[in-house]
Amino acid sequence: MKEQNVVVTMLLEEKRNKVASIIQTARVQKGWSQTGLGDRVGFSRSTIARIEACAFSPNADQLYMILECLDLTLKIGNEEI
Repeated sequence: MKEQNVVVTMLLEEKRNKVASIIQTARVQKGWSQTGLGDRVGFSRSTIARIEACAFSPNADQLYMILECLDLTLKIGNEEI
C-alpha cells in the first residue's frame, strides 16, 4: 500500500511539472515576463514563479485564467475546457 502511494505521488508530481513547463514555455514564447503574465491574470509575479516552479498548484479557476491568457486549452477526455 505504501509503495502504491509513492507511485501515485510521483505520477502527480510529473503531471504538475508538465503543466508548469507548458505554462512557462507558452509565457516565454509570448515574450512575457512572470510579472507580465501575472499582471494579465491578476496574480503577483511570485505566484506565477511558484506555479512554474511547482511550489504552488493553481486551483481550477486560476488555471483556466492562465490558460486562456496564454491561448492554451485544457482537454479532459474528448472535451476541451
